[in-house]
Amino acid sequence: MRVLVAGATSVPGLPLLRELHARGHEVIGLTRSPSKTTEISAAGAEPVVADVFDSAQIDAVVAEFAPDAVVSLLTTLPKWGPKRPKDFEPATKLWSIGAPNLVAAAQRAGVRRIVAESVIFAYGYGTTGPALMDESDPYPGPPPPKGAGFLGALRGMEQTVLSAGGIVLRYGVFYGPGVTHDDLFRRLAKWWAMPAMTGTGILSWVHIDDVARATADAVECGRPGQIYNIVDDRPQSFGDYVRELNKQLGWPRPWPISHKLVGLVASYPAAAFGRAWLPMSNAKAKADLGWTPIPR
Repeated sequence: MRVLVAGATSVPGLPLLRELHARGHEVIGLTRSPSKTTEISAAGAEPVVADVFDSAQIDAVVAEFAPDAVVSLLTTLPKWGPKRPKDFEPATKLWSIGAPNLVAAAQRAGVRRIVAESVIFAYGYGTTGPALMDESDPYPGPPPPKGAGFLGALRGMEQTVLSAGGIVLRYGVFYGPGVTHDDLFRRLAKWWAMPAMTGTGILSWVHIDDVARATADAVECGRPGQIYNIVDDRPQSFGDYVRELNKQLGWPRPWPISHKLVGLVASYPAAAFGRAWLPMSNAKAKADLGWTPIPR
């Protein structure tokens, strides 16, 4: 299968290029930065430089390469993660303009399969809910404070993909080698400088290697028009995540810090990691894709 991956040098992009190449697919990696083409080639893909905000350019690229599948990994966030709603402005632009341009180009070129990256926060930032949430109610929760704009853009992108018969993958919070925030948290934990934020929130997580495998599985056998939660088997609070890091490193239990105090300097992490209730079921992905996260 010929697969075009947009956002090819993103955190999930390079692992996905390697996974698709290892499975024998012909892979095209799309980037708007000429300096990143070497990384794409090293991952086993053919690099192409184009800007998803230029609809004519994207039309020409998709028509020229005539892929069987298009994967959109069009998300961008600050290197160390968003601290305030305004940090989502570049991602909002990608969700509102870039991804729809890519989907439209794929439809005009007759691409058979479209797969797009989303995130569990598309469910919203509710503070209560069932023990496990599945895909049956796609938008149950409200936006975070001052976050209606970017959440609306994310959900709008999803609907654009689904209405085109595409597949939406809602990834959990990434962890593993090469995940910028996870690498930072591990360094801070080594210095005993990573506090365990308190709060009632529960999140679903996913290792970056599992992300690559699940996305490749969706390219190969995902059902059109479906949302899949791509998460591991063990939802946990951010505080438990930090405590596990310290235990792995042989350090004492980390000192706690209130999510309310965090919110004074970084409102988004306090809402997303301190209060959001997002323990997700991965049963649908397991059943439809034949995928399962590797126990770690």
